[in-house]
Order: sequence, then C-alpha cells, then structure tokens
Amino acid sequence: MIQLIQNRIKKSIQILQKFVDRIWYPPFIGLLAALDNFLIIIPNDGILISSSMLTPRRWVTLGISVAIGSTLGAIILAVFVETRGLEWILEIYPGVNETKSWVWTKDFFDKYGMILVFVIALTPLMQQPIVIIASLTEKPLFLLAVIMFSGRVIKFLLMAYIGSHAPRLLNKLWGLKKELNDVGVGQITQGKI
Repeated sequence: MIQLIQNRIKKSIQILQKFVDRIWYPPFIGLLAALDNFLIIIPNDGILISSSMLTPRRWVTLGISVAIGSTLGAIILAVFVETRGLEWILEIYPGVNETKSWVWTKDFFDKYGMILVFVIALTPLMQQPIVIIASLTEKPLFLLAVIMFSGRVIKFLLMAYIGSHAPRLLNKLWGLKKELNDVGVGQITQGKI
C-alpha cells in the first residue's frame, strides 16, 4: 500500500513538473507546502530541489514560495490547535502525545522554547509536533510565524540554491535521500543519469 502511494506521488510530481516554468507554479508548490502540515505525505524538499534543478533561474522564487506556504500551513495548524485544543489532535492522531518523539520534543521545548522552533524550521525534521506544542503553550502566533518563516526561508533558499547550482552536494545533506528518491532526483545526484 505504501509503495502504491509513493508511486502515485512520484507520477503526480512528474506530471506537475511539466509546468515548472509557468507563472502559477511557485504559488502552487507553496500551497502544497502548506497542505503538508496536515497531510504529511508531500515531499516538499524533493519537489523544491527538483523544481530548482529544472528551472535554475527561479530558485529564489521557488524557495521563498515554499517557505511562505510552509509557514502559512504551520500557522493554520497552530490556530486549529489553539481553538480546538489537544483533544482535536488526539482525535486525528490517537496516542500521539504518548510517543517518544512527542515526549522528546516537549522536553526540549520546555528547555529551549522558541529557539527549538527555529532549529526545527531549519532542518528536514517534521515541524508539526513543535508547532502543536508551541500553540498548546499559547505562544503568540505572530512570534511563531516570524520564527518559522526565518528558519524555513533559510532552509528552502539553501536547498533551492544547491538544487540549481550544485545538485551533487545534495547527497551530503542529512535527511533528504528519501524525499529526493520520492520525486526521482536520487539518480541524478548520484551521477547515474
């Protein structure tokens, strides 16, 4: 079942990327980045990198679009959590608050607060747990948005730049191999194509 989903995602991305040069493409992948906060199956990093490889001159636009979309999705998630509470999260993901990663994230958030939000925003790690925990602790949404965007824009501009200017370096970036393979970029960065 998972393989079927991965194959469909890969085919959908290949179809989508036929339109990478269109004016609507950057906002559309920004929308996908926003939706990923709720679906968690969209390989945003891989889409961004492969898109910047296909249209190297648009790397800044693509990176900023994905950063904006990712941040907007995080803020929408935070608003839902603030208005509906932990019960809403537990309806969608039963027992998530008892997992090791939840406990680990909560402990680190208790120690480092919004610095951890920035660090997570910079990395390929999932941002949803930290966004949920930050909103449960009633951190101001504006502050959360600024910190998320600051980390995400650095991350996505760096990825887009590397994708457009030095794709072979991608193999050295931690946490990207699966996403690159999901969009069919793994062979290019390994020098097989």
